[in-house]
Amino acid sequence: MKKKVVIAILIVVLAGGGITGGVVGYRAYQNSKLVAEVQSVSMLNSGFWGGSMESDGTVTNGQQQDVYVSTEQTIQKVFVTEGQEVSEGDPLLQYDMTNIDLAIEMKKLDIQTTENNIAVVQKELEKLKNTKPISTTASTSAADNTAPSTPVTPSADTSVTTPDTVEEKTGDAYNYISTTAQPYIGDGSQENPYRFLCTKEAYVYGSYLNTLKSEGKIAVFEIHDGNTVDGALISAWTKVGAALEEVDPDAKWYVIDGSKVVDEPDIPDIPDEPVVPDTPSVPDDNQQSGYTADELAKEIADKEKELTKLDLDKRKAELALKQMENQSEDGMVYAEFNGTIKKVGDPDNLPNDGSAFLTLSGSDGLYVKGTLNELALEQVKVGQSVTATSWSTGMMFDATITEINDYPEDANGYYGSGNPNASYYGYTAYIEDSTGLSNGDNLSLSINLGGDEDSSDKIYLDKAYVRKEDGKSYVMKDDGTGHLVKQYVKTGKTIYGYAVEIKSGITMDDYLAFPYGKTAKEGVKTDKGEDSGTAMY
Repeated sequence: MKKKVVIAILIVVLAGGGITGGVVGYRAYQNSKLVAEVQSVSMLNSGFWGGSMESDGTVTNGQQQDVYVSTEQTIQKVFVTEGQEVSEGDPLLQYDMTNIDLAIEMKKLDIQTTENNIAVVQKELEKLKNTKPISTTASTSAADNTAPSTPVTPSADTSVTTPDTVEEKTGDAYNYISTTAQPYIGDGSQENPYRFLCTKEAYVYGSYLNTLKSEGKIAVFEIHDGNTVDGALISAWTKVGAALEEVDPDAKWYVIDGSKVVDEPDIPDIPDEPVVPDTPSVPDDNQQSGYTADELAKEIADKEKELTKLDLDKRKAELALKQMENQSEDGMVYAEFNGTIKKVGDPDNLPNDGSAFLTLSGSDGLYVKGTLNELALEQVKVGQSVTATSWSTGMMFDATITEINDYPEDANGYYGSGNPNASYYGYTAYIEDSTGLSNGDNLSLSINLGGDEDSSDKIYLDKAYVRKEDGKSYVMKDDGTGHLVKQYVKTGKTIYGYAVEIKSGITMDDYLAFPYGKTAKEGVKTDKGEDSGTAMY
């Protein structure tokens, strides 16, 4: 009898082991069909190679002075015409200084608003990075098990919610701003504008904007956390009466983003029938999000791009503010060198594509234009030397940097070393002895960064390639045999909000995969693709 019992138990154990082994084997089989694309750390690195900054450049026959005019500025007079020869110090144009103080205050408010938006996006990004994705299977099952909702039959009462039925305030915060609204502080002046506390759903009536225009006042519509003035500022929308146009008094604009409210069709009331409440969900620290791994990765990437754009907007606004504050008392802009006027715009029709209003081109000597990785901006200055090598003859030339652009170049125009996804800034260098060079020649450019003997070992990765687990950072690395492995790394400082320093754990010779999605698993096969010129392992 005991012998039979032992045999029965053994059969059950073996069967259980067979099932477990079958599941593990099936998963291993599924993983064996996945392939993860990997790229070398040297390509993903946003830092510098070998203590120098390399790029290609083209020889030009002169310097260039671009004059940009913002929408807050008004041109009083233009002194030059296209094709005109000018000398250093000649007047080019003059701004109307009447509203310059107002323009400066508006630009400061723009910078503050952008900083607030950056803080909001950073919080959203951090929340996404701490979010646990749902599995594709779970998402599909949940959708299949969801019963279709029963359509609601409209009642005979087709009345709609009108502005009169909306509560003007929720606590201290306005739901809408009309001519009867009162600010919590401010007198409407440049130094002390009206400040209104608003809800996230709040909107402003055109009638109030028209009042701002007629009275020449300035108002800031703020949204704070918790709908209290003491709460953290979420966003701020500024309107300057002097810059407004007359609008429809009944039109509405959302405070949260300044967009116009689109009137919706009449919505019938829901009939008075008992409503069965949904079963409340129980809070769970391990509760999953509504995103799959692939969707979550895309959301994170989109937020990173939005943050980069906001950072660029802020830097542009800061540059415009600096230019306004540095204007001479007479608002005059002068030629910085001898040259020819290549472009003059229409003062009544300013460029809206970000291009310069006026361009002055130099005529003396030869120059070369190159590009800089944004991480090198702090190390490279005007006056620094550049070594240039001709593609056609191999001759070497010394050049001196005369100008570094304030805005990054179009990424499609960059052909230097380092991460192509980073921002690159154009610079101009003067070649004093240009014998053997002609306008249009191509050169290889090298700038010795210096000051950091270990610069060749520094690694900066896009934060999207670094994940966290139990407070530790890791990447998904090729283990050298053609399979992914989780590699923990030690991180350092973060540069410009998107690149994080990797102090240890990987080298320039390693290959990494994007750590999100169904292929981001240990044991998955890797494919170096075109990065190494070889096929999959």
